[in-house]
This record gives sequence, structure tokens and C-alpha cells, in this order.
Amino acid sequence: MWDLDYPKGDGSRPASAEVRELLKNPDFGATPQAAYDLKRGIVDERLVAALAVLTKGHRVCVDTFKKGHFFLPGVPEGPRIPEGYGKAGGLPNTHYYGRAADVRWVDGKPVKGNATDPDVLEVGTLLAGISSKERPNQIIGPPGWFEALGYGREEGWVLAPNQLRLHKDHIHIGYMDEQGTHNPR
Repeated sequence: MWDLDYPKGDGSRPASAEVRELLKNPDFGATPQAAYDLKRGIVDERLVAALAVLTKGHRVCVDTFKKGHFFLPGVPEGPRIPEGYGKAGGLPNTHYYGRAADVRWVDGKPVKGNATDPDVLEVGTLLAGISSKERPNQIIGPPGWFEALGYGREEGWVLAPNQLRLHKDHIHIGYMDEQGTHNPR
């Protein structure tokens, strides 16, 4: 049984019904730190909905939302991506705000080394199928995954080669802004 109580004064709130459903879903897995963020209500509801879409066709496991996410060893997390993390340095850190997830496993296979596996590719297809107003506008994965799918910036894919290299072992899905998206299609 999940303990849905939450500590007072830490900015968290009780988990929503959608979060409780996701945590009960046998096709969703989460590390203890990711489950902690979910049950504390730290994770953006749009992200919860996107993950629910992915679990309709696949088993996915999230490694991290906010707690335990680090860009560079020894550099504490903050509201901005640290300088030195590719060209993204200085941009808003969507993990810090609970608006990003790192999916490391799909159907029991690590994303690393399996970028063109049909199941891993289908996760990209499912993300692209979410309506533009609800789809994450920060989708990053291994270079081979991106190339095989062929989606562009209009669908929310981050195409910077340095970011693709930095995400060679997981699929990052996130929302840049607190509300809405910037997906034209």
C-alpha cells in the first residue's frame, strides 16, 4: 500500500486519482525516487497523462522525474540547466519543476542499445500521436531513435545533435512551460 500522506511545507500536494491509477498500473514501473515524486504530487499532470498513454501499449519504467536527477556529477539541481551541459546550458530545467521524465526501459529492454527496437520506436509513435495541445514539447532520445522516427521540431522533438548524444540511454519527455505547449502540429 502506498503511503499517500505528504510532508507539510515542502511544496508537494497529495497524489491525484490519475497518479494513483498510474502507480497501480502493472505496465508502469518507477524507481523509488520516481515513485516518491509521483505520490508527493510533484509531477505535472500532463506528464502523468502522457505516461498513461504509453502504458496502453507498452511497459515503461521511469528512472527519474525530479528527485535524484543530475545533469553533471557534483552539480546540484536547480531551476536552470547548468552551463557545460551542451548548448542547453542556461535553459529552464524541466526536471526541477516536475515537468519531465526519463524513461530508461521499454518492455523490459533498456533504451540504451535498443533505439531502433520496434517497441522502443513505438513509444515515439505513441508520443507523436498525442494531440498537439497535450503532447510534450520536449522529446529527446538516442540519435538512432530520432532518425528512425523522422519527427521534427513541430511535433516536439529536440533535434540538437549534442542533446541526442546526451540522451543516448533514455527517452526524455517534458513540458517547457507551466501550462500549454508550443507544438504547431
